[in-house]
Amino acid sequence: MIRQKTGVVLESLRLRIKDGITTAANLGFKGIQIDATQRDISPENLSQTGRRELKRIIDLSKLSLCALSGELGVGFINHNEFDLIIKRTKEIINLALDLQTNIVTVQIGSIPTDNDSTHWHAVNAALSEIGQHAENYGCRLAIKASFDDYSTLKDFLKSLDTEGIKLIYDPASLLTTNLDPIKGIYELHEYIVHTNLWDTRQTEEGRQIEVPIGDGIIPVEEFVSVLESTGYHGFYVINSKTMQYPVEGIKKGKEFLDRF
Repeated sequence: MIRQKTGVVLESLRLRIKDGITTAANLGFKGIQIDATQRDISPENLSQTGRRELKRIIDLSKLSLCALSGELGVGFINHNEFDLIIKRTKEIINLALDLQTNIVTVQIGSIPTDNDSTHWHAVNAALSEIGQHAENYGCRLAIKASFDDYSTLKDFLKSLDTEGIKLIYDPASLLTTNLDPIKGIYELHEYIVHTNLWDTRQTEEGRQIEVPIGDGIIPVEEFVSVLESTGYHGFYVINSKTMQYPVEGIKKGKEFLDRF
């Protein structure tokens, strides 16, 4: 059974922030994940007063802020952008601390494979610097990356000079790239600190469509069982992407998870 709590990415509900928080609470979620790159929540626009007010609203709804998203829209590709990415990510980490969450999620792009290359060393140095900043304040950067096999990702994580870089685990995304998410848990469990869950299936016409969790390709029961067996302590966070009726679909997915 799921021993940990369920949450929802607030933007998945496609509602205004306050309405989304209320809806998440009414649906019975225990946590929310909020995108810190949206205009009203970004570090430069959310004053200290605004941060206290947002925290107050979340607390009144009896919710936890289980993570802050720092999806900047760019990965670690162009070396000329690394200084800006490092600066922005540190600002989001500082915002997360003000809002009393210790998980920041971020997409970093493809994992470099040639550890003799300039690019490999540049990405390694950038992530190590951000990770050390997070680690200094008891925070973790939960990264989502593109990779061809688990050993490539694991070797890269081991090479980082910090314990501040961990993983956000997304089984549906792994399945759509022909990776086994159950095998991935065994390979990477020591790094997994957060999950984002959505589901998909193929139509008769051969198109991939998003469906509520439990109606698609994720082997939910096995996934939960194996992840729990590793001592996972994070949230199970629903992250709907393209469902036509997101609130209804998210509610159905949560009810499916609650059965475990």
